[in-house]
Amino acid sequence: MKSNYILLSAFLFFAACGEKKDQSDPAVKTSGPVRSSNNTVRVNENLEKWLRFYRAGNPDFSFDRFTLTDSASINYNSSNVPANFEVNFNKVYEPFLVYSPDRTKYIDFDSYHWIPDENGNPGFEADQQITLVHLPSKNVRQLAFFGPSFTIEEAFWEGDSVAVMLGNTYEKVPFYIKYNLNRNIQHTYRYPDTLTFEKSYIEERLKLKGIGGK
Repeated sequence: MKSNYILLSAFLFFAACGEKKDQSDPAVKTSGPVRSSNNTVRVNENLEKWLRFYRAGNPDFSFDRFTLTDSASINYNSSNVPANFEVNFNKVYEPFLVYSPDRTKYIDFDSYHWIPDENGNPGFEADQQITLVHLPSKNVRQLAFFGPSFTIEEAFWEGDSVAVMLGNTYEKVPFYIKYNLNRNIQHTYRYPDTLTFEKSYIEERLKLKGIGGK
């Protein structure tokens, strides 16, 4: 049942592509909703929805079973993805941006990855760029870039400086990457088994906001 972990670790390492750091950081634990703002509650629900989706076919699926596989410095790159303050930003993506609780930053993992057709159905690109936007400075940077074997499906924030990307692989082995923006370090965690599922989480996520299924 277990997938090719060596291959998975290699791909995730090159997606991170940064200097090795201490790997003693413990796995992120699922926390309850923070009630300080409506946005924070919504972000916490992103994590809960992702776990619930995969538990439907995998009752033992648990965040506690993920293990740390790699630590590296964050390697930012320039980004050509329009930010929401630019005139060429397509407002269809606005509902999918994942804002930090203080609303000064957001993560965008949709704009590069899919484009809606005339009927409102998404056409997916093979690759996916993850963009971090700092609104006060209008700074737009590429946080990560993934090829077709890896897909970021969801994201949430732990406070205003830690962003967590939840993903899955072609081999159906989930992973997540925790970006500590203040410390400039990222930690990659991997699930020990493959999952059983037929529907795409990201397609179901888009349908909830009116994209696809038409």
